[in-house]
Amino acid sequence: MPSTMEHVMALSVTIGPRGSTTEAERAAADYAAEVFRALGLTPHVEPFVSATSAWRPYAIATGGMLLMVPLFFLGGRWIAALGTFLLILCTVLELTFTPNPLRLLVPKGRSQNVYAVLPPAGPVRERVILCGHLDTHRTPWAFSSLRALALYRTLVTLGLPGALGMGALFGIGAWTGDPRWGWPALLPALLLAAVFAMAVQADLTPYTHGANDNATGAGMVLALAERLRREPLRHTEVWALCTGCEEVGAYGAAAFVRRHRDLGRPIFIVLDTVGGPGSGPCVLVQETMLLPLRSDPELLALAEEVARSYPELGAYRWPNFRGAYTDGAPAVRAGWRVLTLVNLRPDGVLPYWHQPSDVYENVDPGVVARTEAFVWQLLQAIDRQAIARG
Repeated sequence: MPSTMEHVMALSVTIGPRGSTTEAERAAADYAAEVFRALGLTPHVEPFVSATSAWRPYAIATGGMLLMVPLFFLGGRWIAALGTFLLILCTVLELTFTPNPLRLLVPKGRSQNVYAVLPPAGPVRERVILCGHLDTHRTPWAFSSLRALALYRTLVTLGLPGALGMGALFGIGAWTGDPRWGWPALLPALLLAAVFAMAVQADLTPYTHGANDNATGAGMVLALAERLRREPLRHTEVWALCTGCEEVGAYGAAAFVRRHRDLGRPIFIVLDTVGGPGSGPCVLVQETMLLPLRSDPELLALAEEVARSYPELGAYRWPNFRGAYTDGAPAVRAGWRVLTLVNLRPDGVLPYWHQPSDVYENVDPGVVARTEAFVWQLLQAIDRQAIARG
């Protein structure tokens, strides 16, 4: 059966860029299903509806806030104030992966999750879901260099309090009837204009080939499924899951979590961007898009134990993946036990992240091999705990 790197080649070279809800993403899902069939497993394909853009909701929100500025000066002061705060609320909901009116305005498409269940040798005492997403992101200017990414993160960090300040100034102007309160609002409006321009530009760029992000994660899920077929765990059932539409707001993971609420509190292990040069098996303590979402403390402790037992694998923690999200976000919100691997380098850089250079030639097979070995040992440790519980 193909190795992880062979799956990476099939996804990133043979299929190529796999934008969310596109035909190429569907081809990647078909590929995963065929791999499962070749292993003698039953692939389960679960369709869902998703947004087609991660950037469009923020373009709509910031564009709407900018329209409130001339509206304020034209006499619609209360509408400008209330409209700004409504758009801020929608933005906050979007940043926390919560349904909101912005999503009604974003184009939709159909996508799918694909999974197969690998039973253990004995009775099921634990359940693990290995998750890697199939789709790829666009290649916006904001991710074109470390300097551009730092500027983008600064603008986004300042954008929300700036919008709040603009709304407050509009509110004061509406309350007092004094239009002069609108003039200071022009400063945060300039900030929002920059965010709006970045969001619009991002949606006009081509999709990345996504070799590292995330053919490595999805490919590793498929390769581990093959190994688990040959070497089943003793009491841990493993679901090998390839999701769609992670790059537009983790829609696939959210759909999977909603559909499988009856699983209780399974262990949900996310493999995302795990082959960048200079990185290693890297476990996230938490990820923060707006609110911090922490990995499960017991799983973090178990990962630390595995890292100590196998120092040659070079595994380490990263305290906080800021301004980003993974498929782990919906699972954390649902109360599942989540552990996420994203191979940031020790200096905090995620190699080739959302860049045209995220191609097969820039994936490090050694990093992939060490990460896969780490995940395998982590699964063994989880299974030993299941055995010990009797």
